[in-house]
Amino acid sequence: MTSTEQLQRYSLVIALFLLVLVYPQAPLSAQKKPAVKKPTQAKVIDHSAAVMATVGSERVLYADVERAFQKNLTRRDTKLSSVPRDTAMEFLRLYTNYRLKVASAKERNMDKDSSVIADIANNKKLLSETYYFDKAFADARVNELARRRSKELKIGIILCAVSQPNARTWDSTASLRKAEAVIEMLNQGADFKKLASDTSDDKETASNGGQLPWISGGSIIKVVEDEAYMLPTGGHSTKPVPSKFGFFVVKLFEQDVRQVVRFRHILLQKKEGYDSVRCDRVADSLIAALNAAPAKQEPMLRALGVAPGTGDAFTRLAEKFSDDKNTSTKGGYMGAWYSRSGGTENNNSRLVPEFEAGVFSTPTGKVSGKVHTIFGVHIIIRDSTKFPDAFAERDNAKRTYRRLYFEDDKRALYDSLKKANGYKWVDEIYKKLMTTIDTTKNSQDTAWWRPIEELLMAQDLYLLPKRSITVKEFTDSLRRRADMRGYTLNSSGMDRAMNKIVDPMVLEQASADLDKKYPDFAALMQEFNDGILLFKVEEQEVWSKLKFDTADAKVFYDSTQSRWKTETKYELSEIYALTDSVAQEARTRINRGEDFGAVATALTQRDGGREKAGAVGVLSPKTSKLAQKAAESAMVVGGTVGPFPHEKGFSIIKLNRIESPRQKTFTEALPELAPAYQDALQKRLTEQWLGDVRKRFPVVVNNTTVDSIWGKKGTK
Repeated sequence: MTSTEQLQRYSLVIALFLLVLVYPQAPLSAQKKPAVKKPTQAKVIDHSAAVMATVGSERVLYADVERAFQKNLTRRDTKLSSVPRDTAMEFLRLYTNYRLKVASAKERNMDKDSSVIADIANNKKLLSETYYFDKAFADARVNELARRRSKELKIGIILCAVSQPNARTWDSTASLRKAEAVIEMLNQGADFKKLASDTSDDKETASNGGQLPWISGGSIIKVVEDEAYMLPTGGHSTKPVPSKFGFFVVKLFEQDVRQVVRFRHILLQKKEGYDSVRCDRVADSLIAALNAAPAKQEPMLRALGVAPGTGDAFTRLAEKFSDDKNTSTKGGYMGAWYSRSGGTENNNSRLVPEFEAGVFSTPTGKVSGKVHTIFGVHIIIRDSTKFPDAFAERDNAKRTYRRLYFEDDKRALYDSLKKANGYKWVDEIYKKLMTTIDTTKNSQDTAWWRPIEELLMAQDLYLLPKRSITVKEFTDSLRRRADMRGYTLNSSGMDRAMNKIVDPMVLEQASADLDKKYPDFAALMQEFNDGILLFKVEEQEVWSKLKFDTADAKVFYDSTQSRWKTETKYELSEIYALTDSVAQEARTRINRGEDFGAVATALTQRDGGREKAGAVGVLSPKTSKLAQKAAESAMVVGGTVGPFPHEKGFSIIKLNRIESPRQKTFTEALPELAPAYQDALQKRLTEQWLGDVRKRFPVVVNNTTVDSIWGKKGTK
């Protein structure tokens, strides 16, 4: 089992034992909040250090229980004190059971087991990496990205590119000078769009005057986004913005609160008898009708040839006039929610700029004027507007950050830590190595290292704080490590290979004392350590004993016989028709009193159905839609139902007999009984084990603390 799999395993254990309670109340997000005109500032009471219970000599603090509670589902920010007393007490019971299991493990000295100690050390290494990166840069960056996603920017760029950049060094002088000259011209009043068209090395954006579509947090490369969000509206870069592509000059044209909207449209296109003038005139008539007072609107719609019907005026006009046949039958509705910086929610597709501008310049609930695009003339109604949800946006920002920026930021942090702590190449030896080997090859070549002389092999190639890596150590790693197979032998590949070797050393040094610096990390480590112990002791006391015992299962069957009964089944006959006309003919003949079997023999179109006079046998509602229909229809024996749509045609059914439930034998009940028996056995073993542990580690609830937080039981 890999270290990552072990971490996932213990994470699951903690989830199973801390997050097992599913509350019957509605999610907090769905609960209605009482309307209060002027909320008063409630006095905040800190219960963190309050002792809620003791497990043996261990004190269970309110903070411990609340931390576990907040891991439950979406309750990250819910105070334990805000939930009903019964809910809190049930969770406290679960939590003290969890602590009993850990106490049982420690009682057996499992925390001193060498395999457990190794697991704990390995988990600490894995957790330290994630936690360190989060604290060092990721949390702040995600929060910043989430804040940015509340706004949208309209920006322009001018790129002064570097020709043939090299991974290690590249001459950026010409690019820098060009960018500085561009900024000087902008300072003197030059038009940004014209300058972008004439000078930008990004030809795609240059053709549009350097303008990009609207952006929000996570839309573009980090350095450009960082610059854009620091600029005032109308401002441009005062210094060239460096990147791996060269230097950027950025201008902020507009900024606005990010809105997500839904809208409909009517499209009028030129066609035979409809030139552009005619389209405009029809559009004017439709807009006038849409904006008319209610008393005048219906007469205007009738004058336009729109008959009375369901739906609002826009829907009816779209159905009659719109040339967008994909949306006209839906009242002009174009699809999912849309934002300027993200496009549609389902596939991120973008509207043409003129249409998008028409949507966002139209107030919610209002109808636009005429909007001209390459497709024709549009009339738009903006149906609704919403603003991004802060919690959802932080989750989106976290995913976006991990996908786009995390690895670059991590690399930058590694490089800064290496520089600060003296990790570096020995330049003279590095140059000798690079002139000795064939840099066009990669580490899969079986002889790439042979030209290196023994004297060079013994030299220090890379300096660490307390030792060095020789040429031989480095080349041996490149030759023998599976995770470094195929690395190129140029400067870029050498950097990647050395990073692979020294990054873990850098991280271990940087994250060595996290549990001392951050109480949250110490608590997290304690949870994982306890999770490992819990897994081990639970395996011994419960999971290893979950064996199916036929005699014990029979006792369980005898005590729960009422649960193991067969289901109600229905013996049916069917007339199946591919067309409604045949089905209606069958129905008419049955209504006239003809025998159902005779009608089935004559008309049913089910393969083999005529030979059996429509008989389909005894069916279960769980597996047959015909039996399900019989159950839903509360049919009586001899009765018929149908025709009703079924499969690709229509069915009429007759109920011949109802097979009532009966007691299942032990053998018949086994498929259902076995998992129920296993669950019952697990609970029994757990309770027996915990009952024994409680004798040595009594659980005592501190009712004084509980009453002070939730009030006495039975009081409001």
